[in-house]
Amino acid sequence: MEKKYIPLANYFEVALQQEITLSFSELENIMGQALPNAAYLNKSWWKKTKPPLSHYLSWTNAGYHVIDVRLGTSITFSCTQTKATVNNLSKNEEENPSAYIIRGIEASDARSFILLQEEIFQQTDFMYNVQNEVDLTVQQLRKNLTYWKQLKNRTILLCVLNGIFAGYAVVHGYKQTKAKHVASVRLAVKEEYQQKGIGSALMKAVEGWSKQRDISRLELSVMEHNNVALHLFTKIGFKQEGIRQNAIKLNDTFINEYNLSKIL
Repeated sequence: MEKKYIPLANYFEVALQQEITLSFSELENIMGQALPNAAYLNKSWWKKTKPPLSHYLSWTNAGYHVIDVRLGTSITFSCTQTKATVNNLSKNEEENPSAYIIRGIEASDARSFILLQEEIFQQTDFMYNVQNEVDLTVQQLRKNLTYWKQLKNRTILLCVLNGIFAGYAVVHGYKQTKAKHVASVRLAVKEEYQQKGIGSALMKAVEGWSKQRDISRLELSVMEHNNVALHLFTKIGFKQEGIRQNAIKLNDTFINEYNLSKIL
């Protein structure tokens, strides 16, 4: 299978729906890459089940096949086998199962990430920026991503749920030789996708990514009244190290900030 289709294969592997319809843009969000021109022009590209190209393995290996093609609009996949549901799903989730993957950001995600970040800034007071405060352009972010690849200890991990960007984690490693084993983390999940395990999954991905790069200490900061975040980070092993008093001013009220860390 071509490398660009691996995220798509990962998505279908965890999908529980018997039938899935994804728009072309949602498919590209999952992949982090543009579909080839043939995917937009030829229905046969989607119906293909023989080499030399092996893009079809990304869904057929998971038991799905294409049942409807609307060129340039959407593709509908159907599962040929019954998939087992996870026991701890709520009744609503069992009736409307969602599948998500977590992958590293690509240059093609720059615009979508900026929009996602702005949406989350608008939804919550727990982020350190407000809407339209971060003056970050697509070009600047892409330049940053190129630089981060050289450093090898910075990234953004994206959660893509059914083709929609649902949340992210920014991992920011330090350049200094004596601190290259340390990275700070910022986690955010869109309001409508919270309480689905996405935050925990993103942090698990952060830890896995960090260990591969010899990062052994993770640091983060949480406002003292952000009980959901504090519960999550405590549950996965983060320890409080200190309090920055009056670190945040929110609606004319001073709020303390907790510093937390985890040794991997």
